[in-house]
Amino acid sequence: MADAEEPEKKRRRIEDLTEKMAVDGGHRDGGCDWDGRWNHVRKFLERPGPFTHPDFEPSTEALSGFRLIHVVDMDTIDVSNLNRQFLFRPKDVGRPKADVAADFINSRIPGCKVVPHFKKIQDFDESFYRQFHIIVCGLDSIIARRWMNGMLISLLSYEDGVLDPSSIIPLIDWRNGGL
Repeated sequence: MADAEEPEKKRRRIEDLTEKMAVDGGHRDGGCDWDGRWNHVRKFLERPGPFTHPDFEPSTEALSGFRLIHVVDMDTIDVSNLNRQFLFRPKDVGRPKADVAADFINSRIPGCKVVPHFKKIQDFDESFYRQFHIIVCGLDSIIARRWMNGMLISLLSYEDGVLDPSSIIPLIDWRNGGL
């Protein structure tokens, strides 16, 4: 019976969230709020993905549903970063990119915790990477991208030649990304 109640409970929670997410676009007369305006948000929140973790639940505090994020970057902020990366300000020049990014997000999104790591991705072992449900890379180096891909492949588990799906950690390669 509890299982039958779960979809209804989730549907009501999603409806509550989408109502709270409504943005009026600066108009207070209600003229820009219409039926179905937020259907795309509902579709995004309700559509299960092949790698959706059972603990994932969207919230108004952390709209993506990700509440614990680790940022790994070995670089410091240079003046040349200021015109192309919105998180950084002139006062940040010389500081680690991971620290500044974490401070920025932590100060603006309650319920979301970003943990910075001012290191190379290669400075971490298997146990570090095994803790994640998904990894998003914004790596500039092809060598670093290959290293990360190799690390995640090495974490795959097989039993009798059959891949254990729970050992898969999806990798999103954001090639134009980086901090």
